[in-house]
Amino acid sequence: MLYLYIRRYITFTKHRNLENIEMKKLIYLLLLIAVLPVVAKAAAKEKFLKGYYIDSLKNKVEGLIAFDGSDCQNFSFKKQLGEKSTVINVTKCSGFGIGPRVFEVIDDIDFVTLVRKRPITKAFAELIETGSVKLYKMSLELSSMDKTHKISSLALQTSGSSETGGLSSYLTKDRIYYYLKRTGENKYLRVETRKSKFKKQLQDYLKDRPEIAAKIAKNKDYSYNNIELIVHAYNEDTAPAPAN
Repeated sequence: MLYLYIRRYITFTKHRNLENIEMKKLIYLLLLIAVLPVVAKAAAKEKFLKGYYIDSLKNKVEGLIAFDGSDCQNFSFKKQLGEKSTVINVTKCSGFGIGPRVFEVIDDIDFVTLVRKRPITKAFAELIETGSVKLYKMSLELSSMDKTHKISSLALQTSGSSETGGLSSYLTKDRIYYYLKRTGENKYLRVETRKSKFKKQLQDYLKDRPEIAAKIAKNKDYSYNNIELIVHAYNEDTAPAPAN
């Protein structure tokens, strides 16, 4: 009888200890979720580079620009170091440049989150390729819900939990979207990321160059990861011949 009592006591104690450990882990995660946004914001440092932007009156304003690509609708501007920076919104600017990089405002586009397609009225996008088909690259700031999931994932990793799963892996990836627009078109076409959809979409869109379309269908290098080279090759083939 005494032996059974001791066994029950040990089992009960182990369960209580496990419950305490799980409770401590939960409290730790909640504290991380609450504190990490503040720490991240305080640690973030803007890097300014020489550039310019075009204001709403089409004036070119030169100075210093900070744009890390995480927010597709705003950038920071100041005339010179030491001054207070101003946030320039996409509604107040038609484009900007940093060194050789050029960013234009594209409108009436959509992007895809984990669960649904979402529209966006205006956004800054980097002009990657010019020619008969323009290629734009846009970085998208995570939504507030995505930020919560991302912080939760980081907290789980920090606490040593291995059960972070596919969702957290998805949320920690950079959100990059490519858009195509042909001369004369009114809408921007978002480039599909899935292999099957990408190949069909690009073959249809570039079908006026059969040799390019054929390579997209058969050559594995003609993939989403190489969209910039594909559009560049297309524009080179469709460029008008130089005058003699």
